[in-house]
Amino acid sequence: MTRRLLRDTRGVSAVEFAIIAMPMLIAFLGVIDLGMRQYMSSLLQDSMDQAARQVTVGGVTPAAITTFVNDRMRMVLPGSNTVVTPQSYSNFSKVGKPEPITTDTAPIGSYNTGDCFTDLNRNGRWDANGGAGGHGTGDDVVYYTAVARYPAIMPMRALLGWSDTTEVSATMMMRNQPYAAQAQPVTVCT
Repeated sequence: MTRRLLRDTRGVSAVEFAIIAMPMLIAFLGVIDLGMRQYMSSLLQDSMDQAARQVTVGGVTPAAITTFVNDRMRMVLPGSNTVVTPQSYSNFSKVGKPEPITTDTAPIGSYNTGDCFTDLNRNGRWDANGGAGGHGTGDDVVYYTAVARYPAIMPMRALLGWSDTTEVSATMMMRNQPYAAQAQPVTVCT
């Protein structure tokens, strides 16, 4: 009886299919989820590019940019939500950099009480990021960061214990048209 069972190959395909079906289904759903994430990331970057071009000629508020990008994202996924944050700098080399210390007291190399610094964002205090919130003035460089969150479209995320929302981000840098004079920073000592 044992020899006869070992030689019987009927139904082997069904058993093989049962073994590989679940991993293949999870991989297939993962590829779809990854493709959707890439598409949403591209859509967000394209929306940011178009919005930033509108800002460079002036007259567009940060709220209008967020609304524009949100509307474009929601055309594809109605449950998405996007937040756009602009930061302005005097030139490209200052983006993301701390405000320069002009008079440094011990400990040297880090900002502390008694140091003087160039107040790039004109807020009266030293900042590790010298950008000012908003679109800035004429000739300023504006660095936009957009973060879009949307509900996951595939159930596999819950199967793996991941969050049921997906987050993509995009950045964009543009220089404003020289329609106004750039504000000059001042040196502040504390």
